[in-house]
Amino acid sequence: MHRRSVVAYVGEDTDVRDRVADAVEAAWSGSGSVGYRPIAPPELAAVAEDAPSPLADVCGIVTTSDALETGVVGDRLAATPESVPVVVAVEDPGIETLRAVLDTGVDDVVAVERDGRSGTEPDGAATEPLVERLREGIDPALTRLGSDDVARLREVLLDAGTTLMSTRSDEVETKIVWTMENVGRQVGVDRIVCYLEDGDAFEPAYHWSSGECDPGPKPFAAFPDPEGLSTFENVVRPPVPAEGADERSADTEPSPATVHVPLVSDWELIGVLAFEADDSRAWTEEEVAAYRTFGDLIAHTIARNERRLELRRQTERLEQFSAVVSHDLRNPLNVLSGYLDLVEDDVARPKYEAMERAVLRMETLIDDLLMLAKRGDAIDETESVPVASIAEDAWNSVRAPRATLAVGDDVGHIEADPGRLRQLFENLFRNAVDHGGPDVTIEVGTDGDRSGARGLVVADDGPGVPPEARDSLFDSGFSTAGSSGLGLAIVDRIADAHGWELDVHNDGGAVFELSFGTEAATAPA
Repeated sequence: MHRRSVVAYVGEDTDVRDRVADAVEAAWSGSGSVGYRPIAPPELAAVAEDAPSPLADVCGIVTTSDALETGVVGDRLAATPESVPVVVAVEDPGIETLRAVLDTGVDDVVAVERDGRSGTEPDGAATEPLVERLREGIDPALTRLGSDDVARLREVLLDAGTTLMSTRSDEVETKIVWTMENVGRQVGVDRIVCYLEDGDAFEPAYHWSSGECDPGPKPFAAFPDPEGLSTFENVVRPPVPAEGADERSADTEPSPATVHVPLVSDWELIGVLAFEADDSRAWTEEEVAAYRTFGDLIAHTIARNERRLELRRQTERLEQFSAVVSHDLRNPLNVLSGYLDLVEDDVARPKYEAMERAVLRMETLIDDLLMLAKRGDAIDETESVPVASIAEDAWNSVRAPRATLAVGDDVGHIEADPGRLRQLFENLFRNAVDHGGPDVTIEVGTDGDRSGARGLVVADDGPGVPPEARDSLFDSGFSTAGSSGLGLAIVDRIADAHGWELDVHNDGGAVFELSFGTEAATAPA
């Protein structure tokens, strides 16, 4: 934001010029926040219309009624922003004079006495009325964001939203601080600090400053109006003089002007975003609303990253679990399967088949658990894969020597993760064997609709899906055949991860339909 921090005197009256200089010094003595610049009317007249104006950085203007009557001065003052107050110094505060001056659209009029004091020490009594008028008119306007500034701030926040929404876990701090800097330089604040709750204190997780800044942790009670923040309200504070100091003393530093906005996620306060300005500052409602939007963006980014990290931790725990399952369950199961093969000729056939079914069920259950633990809903990079080849590979993993698989010649290629597609086929085939019996016949073919979308059909000649089971068929743990109940749940997840639609109906057996849409399917090979 462009800081308007100069009081300009426009006129040629040297006595009023010196009074204005003394008034500015008295009003903002030692703070350095407001400067003074005299400008003669000819200077304004000499500036081309397309050139930078000498009034570009002024936060207030003092002129005289005589100068105001000059056409150039009147035109230049009329072109200044409404947020810049114009004060006219007059010697004759009569009714007619005041009416004539106010009719020009100025903001205030102050009477000054001509005492020929030019070049002498400042006269406090003579300058005091002007000091008060300048304070009243200019203090609220110092570094105030205008409508154009707020519009540019919104554009910065729009870019910030795009940036933060695409942030990876290892980029969160870098991009939040980078966005803080963009916002801070745009609006002219001195510091932006993001405090996050950590036990009994709020830690400064991210911060940006135009100078040196080393914020420390704060208890919640140390924030202004903690009760307001706890109810998700913005807390706005103007500059407050240091305790025990005179309001205009140059010996002590005033407290900064601040805006604190709550960071809220899932209706819980997770932190506070603080904006601080060392200079006099008047916060506008539009500006504070934009800061709240920025706070919401940061809160959403932090919460989304926390969920991502928690998901990663869960995945790591699941992978550790799968390793335990693979080692501690598969090894004994392999030993059991080996001994079962050795005693095949020594055990009655019905007993042997019962034991074999138990071993197969355990293998299937372990496979399903490992699949969920390792992969969940995720898929790897997709590619155009031959459906027939994938289906036949999957069939080779299914123990069903008496069952039959028929793959249509028109199945062609589809865009898919080949490993996950194979798992989908394996589970559909096992489901058909479990429910259709060891002699079941399974067909894999294509299905097209009138819109041109393609799909695959996996059908069997078994008893079909019971009507009462239709709504729960893809729920984890649900089974009508005494199996693990995970197979079809995994099929549903794999289809959903690819963006496919999965449906089931009966037509001489169970028919599972996968609808790809036009983008997922390619022409038959």
